Amino acid sequence: MIGIMDVGGGMRGNYVSGILDYLLDNSIDIEYCLGISAGSANLITYIAGQRGRLQSFYEEYAFEKQYMSIGNYFRKGMYINLDYIYSGITNSDGKNPLDYASIMRSSKQFFAAVTDAKTAEQRFFDKSAFAFDDFTLFKASCAIPVATRNPVCFMGKEYFDGGIADPIPYQKAFDDGCDKLIVCLTLPVQHKKTAFPAWLVNLLLCRYPQIAKAVVQSHEMYNNRIKELLALEKQGKVLLLYPSDCFGISTATRNKDGLHKLYRLGYADAQRIEKFLQE
Repeated sequence: MIGIMDVGGGMRGNYVSGILDYLLDNSIDIEYCLGISAGSANLITYIAGQRGRLQSFYEEYAFEKQYMSIGNYFRKGMYINLDYIYSGITNSDGKNPLDYASIMRSSKQFFAAVTDAKTAEQRFFDKSAFAFDDFTLFKASCAIPVATRNPVCFMGKEYFDGGIADPIPYQKAFDDGCDKLIVCLTLPVQHKKTAFPAWLVNLLLCRYPQIAKAVVQSHEMYNNRIKELLALEKQGKVLLLYPSDCFGISTATRNKDGLHKLYRLGYADAQRIEKFLQE
């Protein structure tokens, strides 16, 4: 079984929207999808078969104040308005609804990661966690600590962003039966993450000490996972797709030219997938 994992990355995720549109344009079916943070919403759109939908989020809706703004933080406690994105836009009466029926009909496996706000343990939920016009799972998977003041309540527990405990949990895909895995990063593979100041993290997340501890250690986890994946790539088990240039786009950067360049780069890089599948 072939799998694909999208590790998220905020606005840099437009790189992956190019990859997923390439898959749809060329009728390339990947049966196992594992999403981290915004990567979960990216992959469910691929499963729904809605070509071009993701690009409109990154290059159009993200420029709306309702989507992302300081005002959102003061009014709703979240800089990125997860309610607007995953309810207001995404529900059946929204401006760009997810095709819920197609998602439920699809034979593709899907998992999204979340992080328990009390224990900082990573958990995964599949499509059974969705209901019609209820995509709370995405809100939980994308709730970045501090940028989102409070965790998201989901199925009786509180959760933060799925990548806190393990930003690239590739082993789950292999444990679930994948023989090969396409890993979509949104930073150059040479990029080394650095530590957040522990004193500041502990201050801002004093109500969630286990989350604070995980955030402080997250850079080491990310850097180690990249080393492991590079070794697996040499063995032919993994294909790493990543932007050679982010064109000035960071997690919350809104620049239409840079975002579109990221999309086009992702679309071009996705051509490597066909060779990987044939090997």
